[in-house]
Amino acid sequence: MARKTKDIRNVTLSDFYCTKCGMKGIPVFRTIGQEREPGHLKKLFCLHCQEETNMAEIRPRGKYTLDDFWIEYQGGNFTSSGDRIEPWKNFVSNYKKEEK
Repeated sequence: MARKTKDIRNVTLSDFYCTKCGMKGIPVFRTIGQEREPGHLKKLFCLHCQEETNMAEIRPRGKYTLDDFWIEYQGGNFTSSGDRIEPWKNFVSNYKKEEK
């Protein structure tokens, strides 16, 4: 039986950034309509850390941008194991209040 291939028009490419080292990881294709919530953390192998870590998902036109990741990463919202300390929306709103 022949294997069905997915239609390339029905997928989007998500970038993943390591919450431990901040480097970009291997991108993953997601089927449109089955994307995860903005800023989703996924356990993937980091090529730079050489271990399995949490990676933050960033979609091309998503609500969670690379700037949001850098605010969280540099602001210390990730633990040493790569988990979030507080949800990103709360962290970003608190971060913006502190800037004023």
